[in-house]
Amino acid sequence: MADIFLSYQKNDLARIKPLAAALSARGWSVFYDRTTPPGKTWRQKIETELSICSCMVVAWSKSSIDSHWVLEEADEGRERGILVPCLLDDVKPPLGFRSIQAANLLDWHGHNESAGLKLLCEVIQDLLPTVALEPQPSVLPRTAHSPDWVIEPEMIIIPAGSFAMGGDQYDNEKPIHTVTFAKPFKLGKYPVTFAEYDVFAEQTGRVKPQDEGWGRGRRPVVNVSWQDAVAYAAWLRETTGQPYRLPSEAEWEYACRAGSLREFFWGDDVGLADQHAWFAENAGGKTQDVWLKRANTYGLHDMVGKVWEWLQDVWHEDYQGAPNDGSAWVASDGGRRVIRGGPWSLNPYRLRSALRGWNDADNPDSYIGFRLAQDLP
Repeated sequence: MADIFLSYQKNDLARIKPLAAALSARGWSVFYDRTTPPGKTWRQKIETELSICSCMVVAWSKSSIDSHWVLEEADEGRERGILVPCLLDDVKPPLGFRSIQAANLLDWHGHNESAGLKLLCEVIQDLLPTVALEPQPSVLPRTAHSPDWVIEPEMIIIPAGSFAMGGDQYDNEKPIHTVTFAKPFKLGKYPVTFAEYDVFAEQTGRVKPQDEGWGRGRRPVVNVSWQDAVAYAAWLRETTGQPYRLPSEAEWEYACRAGSLREFFWGDDVGLADQHAWFAENAGGKTQDVWLKRANTYGLHDMVGKVWEWLQDVWHEDYQGAPNDGSAWVASDGGRRVIRGGPWSLNPYRLRSALRGWNDADNPDSYIGFRLAQDLP
């Protein structure tokens, strides 16, 4: 579900892309790509996005004022009370839309903060749910060595301590064993997003991973292999001078539980899952933006029910011989790597802190993303 539906005439696409980028930079998800997904008609895709968006921005131009499709979409937005018009050209909006004040983007050229763009964003913000506008990670550098175009993920300090790792529902969760962290470490507050990963892809000349038509921006990046995740961590480490890496499996479970001994990090009541996670019954068949659900006690969002998350560890069939100091277990064949967290497609009963999975390291998947960790001095 995109926050904003951008209605425009296809001849204006070159001007629409910078506008979509400017809105995405404010943390909003924007639908403007009219690519038809497999198994659906273009009409079905448009109708679906129109029905679930929170705001529709219609771009009036010399081309769009005569477009039957734009008029039809704008009429839908007006009827729902979510229409926000803007002017790309010095034109009169079609009859029936002239009484709705339009933000003037005639002096906006894709990079400057014009008065019209600011007005447009203010009106959009009033329409969008407050929860979708939580502060996003700063685009400013967090270290003196980080270029200002790098988006560093926000990190949470996880305290030192011990916990009982594992569960009793599946053999691969056994034996339950004590793991002790002698030092605190940092873990990403949320999974790495498309907005963050796309900068890496652009700077390194990589092909950007597919978003399955769900949207990019604040959504967790998917369709990345374990090697992709490791390469991103290495690039961010080299670019910023900060010790980014993938978490170990023990770090992940310890941070997910946040001191809880229960099946779920929020307790034993599966009925509370909707407050903390996305899953088959509430996700709408796709990923959702990060930070929209409640965090655990440590302040971590989306630890379960968002995407599976790649970890450092090689997959082992159980915990016999696993390290007890929180380090990654990398002995054995490296073809399979551990994934944790469970995607949006699971039922809520499977969002347990102990649930484990694996995938081939070279196999990207639309259900798998990752978050980063850091060592502390």
